[in-house]
Amino acid sequence: MIPRGMWLSPMVRGSELAYRMLARRHGDAALCYSPMLRADDVLSVAADPARFLGSELKVDRAGRTDSIAETADLMLRDANKEDTHNLVVQLCGSCPERLSRATTAVMEIYNKYHRALPFGIDLNLGCPQECAERHGFGAFLAENNPHVAVSCVASMRGAIDSFQTTSDRPLLSAKIRLLEGGAAETIGFVRKLRLAGANYVAIHCRHRTDKHTGNADWEAGGKIVDAISSELPIVLNGGISTYEDAAHVLERTGCHAVMSATGYLQNHRRFEASYDATTFGPQHAALEYLQHAEEYPPPSYLYIQKHLRWIFRDTLQPGSDPSFDQFDYSDWRVKLWSFLVRPYLRTIEQFRMFVALYVQLSGDGKDAPPQSIRHLIDEVSFGSVKKAGKRKRA
Repeated sequence: MIPRGMWLSPMVRGSELAYRMLARRHGDAALCYSPMLRADDVLSVAADPARFLGSELKVDRAGRTDSIAETADLMLRDANKEDTHNLVVQLCGSCPERLSRATTAVMEIYNKYHRALPFGIDLNLGCPQECAERHGFGAFLAENNPHVAVSCVASMRGAIDSFQTTSDRPLLSAKIRLLEGGAAETIGFVRKLRLAGANYVAIHCRHRTDKHTGNADWEAGGKIVDAISSELPIVLNGGISTYEDAAHVLERTGCHAVMSATGYLQNHRRFEASYDATTFGPQHAALEYLQHAEEYPPPSYLYIQKHLRWIFRDTLQPGSDPSFDQFDYSDWRVKLWSFLVRPYLRTIEQFRMFVALYVQLSGDGKDAPPQSIRHLIDEVSFGSVKKAGKRKRA
């Protein structure tokens, strides 16, 4: 049974275990995707998983990690049996043979280290970023070599069907964008993916060239659903930021489910019908995430920084305010935004202190601050946040 309702999209350093659990518990997410994993990295991990088990992911001074080591962390540690029953692991690549082996590797690793197979395995055919263009995967594969994209799905289908297991095998899906020819061309491509073995297809209702800007084309999405939904479930994505957005798209298009990325990153509670913006501000969203990050530690502090930057972006970088100057460091918002990416902010304690500093400087909710940071607000400073990191490393 493919769940209906709201799904959490795959996001690089954004849909890790901590955030998946948060989205399920407090964001009404019925299905969650892993961050995108490169097929070649998966195969490198699978060659000797044990060598990654005792090591900590290293981040260099420029904020970079080894992609194979990070993939190992996501596959070996950033999952558990509670997570896998509604987890879709997303792969990217452009070689059918390597994607087939990577699909098998995902199933073997999850079966061995988490005692369960994921709900699904997905092929990324929608990424519009430069890395996808450079390596010929994602939306560039779907547009430039659609026959190869279909072969990739078919090879993954073969790997799933031939995997020996007593459990239910993962479903196979692909996540795509609207093709240049609009709804008609996209419908034809989706039908080819179905024939290749996809159990459902998720469609971002923007074109590759739109990336993540502009309005999603729900008219095109609705046409695709009308044409295809009797053949396989269609999930729609793009510009869905609230519970009301999700309900509107589901009703307008009749799609099986909807998916969101940035909407969740901004505030996971917006997808609850009972959400009240007057009582749940960015400080509450951040602290709720930090609680989950403490329970399910992400591969590195880079994940936490990314989440907090999304949560506080609208407040600390208010693009709708014409008087706001992002280079005016006398403005506490500019200073705090810049402070958030300092490499010495690495611990949960420091990030909680950062939230307390936000409440202190903004005055937002200062009269009734969250219990977990109430004792910090009066005394916290930029310097004390930095020093807290030194205490932890000592």
